[in-house]
Amino acid sequence: MKTFQAETLTDLHEVMCRHISTAPAKKLDVITSVDVQIHNVMAECGSMEWAFDLKNMWLTKSRWSMMIRQYLDPDDVNAWLEQCATTIGLKGRGIAVLRTKTVAARGGPAQGNKETRRWGSCILAVSYKAKPHPQITMYSRTSYLGYLGALDISVAWMLGRYLAAMMGCDVADLRFVWMNEAVQYHMFKSLAYYLNHRNEDERKKYRRLMMKPDKKLTDHEKILIERSPALSGSRKWMQKLLKEDRDGVTLGDMNYNTYRRIRRRFHTEVKGPEYAKQFEGWSYYKTGDKTGEEKEFFKSYQELPSTPIAECNFAPIGLPPIDKLGRIDYNAAIAEAEDDEDDG
Repeated sequence: MKTFQAETLTDLHEVMCRHISTAPAKKLDVITSVDVQIHNVMAECGSMEWAFDLKNMWLTKSRWSMMIRQYLDPDDVNAWLEQCATTIGLKGRGIAVLRTKTVAARGGPAQGNKETRRWGSCILAVSYKAKPHPQITMYSRTSYLGYLGALDISVAWMLGRYLAAMMGCDVADLRFVWMNEAVQYHMFKSLAYYLNHRNEDERKKYRRLMMKPDKKLTDHEKILIERSPALSGSRKWMQKLLKEDRDGVTLGDMNYNTYRRIRRRFHTEVKGPEYAKQFEGWSYYKTGDKTGEEKEFFKSYQELPSTPIAECNFAPIGLPPIDKLGRIDYNAAIAEAEDDEDDG
């Protein structure tokens, strides 16, 4: 089992991302051509203080909305919040569990592509307890650190934020524990962690490690890359992307849409919108009677706006914004619950 600890949720996320993205092979459980993994992970922090901007991971507010619609049933969330606030509060007994929705598989042979999400939901459940300290716990099958893992954390944080508002405390007063069967780091999907790191010094360091030609790297930098499968793999994908730029490969010339999305984000978020426009282009029909005809035009992305997670909420699933919630008077229920046995 691998454990991580930090003071705040912001620090915990950084500690986990930095570890898996720079770890030597002996500290990893799985290494493939596209990702690395660490299994049986337990992570905790003393405060759910969470400073996250979706832009830093090349994510949009619509992706947040999509995630909570996929995972959270509004009736279940309301029932869980009420149970936590009225029956447990800040001092009561019991552990209240919110199970997430089952996320359906996508694609497959019938749709002419590879099936994804075939192993089930990534976030399985979130629970709350008050003893020995008020705590949110998230249970995950897996999570992509350096990419969607930050949104996974944000789901738990937002549940804690709503609950804290109802109980009259601050979400930063809650502890957080994350039980995760397998955390992953994807070598090109997670490039944003390196290239748009929230810390300027770290961002400069990683951009140099990813983007500079071999001959311009120091011996120390080469050793850092060689010893880390994630750094090495990500650099290979980054160098492939830069070569495509030098060769004038357009977005339409690409067949792998997931990788194309990352290349589009890199163009705009790292190089700038004007640089990005030169790679716009058509894809073409390759088979049948329409061989050579224009199929789809791929434009460059617009620059992402800064979107702090604190500006998001559960409105996409019909819950009111945080400032519209009322504080629940749960003291009487807590006094009664103190004498009840925990039935599991």
